[in-house]
Amino acid sequence: LPSLTKETTYKVTVPETVLQPSDGSATMSCTINDGMKKQIKIPRGLKKDDTFTFTHTDLGTDKVLTSTLSSIPGMDVVQFKPMIWTSVSSAFVKGSADQHSTTTGTGTAVEKLKREAREKMLELVVEHECNACLGMTFNVTTDSSGESRNNKLVIVTAHGTPCVVVSTSKAGSHTTGMPQCFG
Repeated sequence: LPSLTKETTYKVTVPETVLQPSDGSATMSCTINDGMKKQIKIPRGLKKDDTFTFTHTDLGTDKVLTSTLSSIPGMDVVQFKPMIWTSVSSAFVKGSADQHSTTTGTGTAVEKLKREAREKMLELVVEHECNACLGMTFNVTTDSSGESRNNKLVIVTAHGTPCVVVSTSKAGSHTTGMPQCFG
C-alpha cells in the first residue's frame, strides 16, 4: 500500500505588515493545496519581504474510506489491524456564552465533536498504514454532575477497525480467501 502521507515544501515571503524582525512567535496566514488556509510561524529575525520555506505534511486522510459496515461493496479487505478509538470532549458552564441550552445548540456541538473524532480516527488509520476504517461507530456521553449541576461535559468516542482494502477486481493477487491480521 503506498503511503497516503505527502510532504510538500513551500517558499513564502514575509508580508509587508511585519515591519520589525520576528521574535519567532509571530504568525502569518498562507494558502496552500487548492485553497487550504495554513497558519505558520515566521522564523526569528525575519521581516517584510524576507523569504523562508516550510514543509506541510498532508496525511492523505481525504483518501481514507470509512463505513459503519464491516465491508465496502466492490472492495475486498486484504488486511485488518486491531480496533482503534479516540475521544474528544467539550465542557459547558451554565450561563456562559458557550452554553448550549437548546436542543439545536447541543446537537450542533455534538456534530462538531463527531467531526473532530472522525478526523482523529482518519489520522490514526493512516498511522496504521491502512486506507479504510470499517465498523466505525460513535458513542456520545454526557455528564452534568458538576457543582449544582451547572457544568456539562460532552464526550464523543469513535471506534473502528483500520483495514487495507482493494477493489474486488484487483483483489485476486492479494488474498488467500481470508483477510490477514497484523498487530
